[in-house]
Amino acid sequence: MPTFQSKKFVPKSLQNTLAASYRSSLSRHPFLLFGLPFIATMVAGSFFLTPAAALRYERHDRKVKTLTRDEELGLKRTQGRK
Repeated sequence: MPTFQSKKFVPKSLQNTLAASYRSSLSRHPFLLFGLPFIATMVAGSFFLTPAAALRYERHDRKVKTLTRDEELGLKRTQGRK
């Protein structure tokens, strides 16, 4: 007969809580602890970074499209000579 039991003592008041069921399911399904948070972070990051990237490219396009008055005149002169 072993000196100590292999099961830990858990009072009845803590057995039916959400935390207890979560802990017991983690030992059976480690994906819940490691995989699910990782995938959730990747998906959430994609949604948060999409508007930032769009803003960056829109800003770049606006900068490229705006021409100064001298550049406009220079373009008109070179196009007329051709």
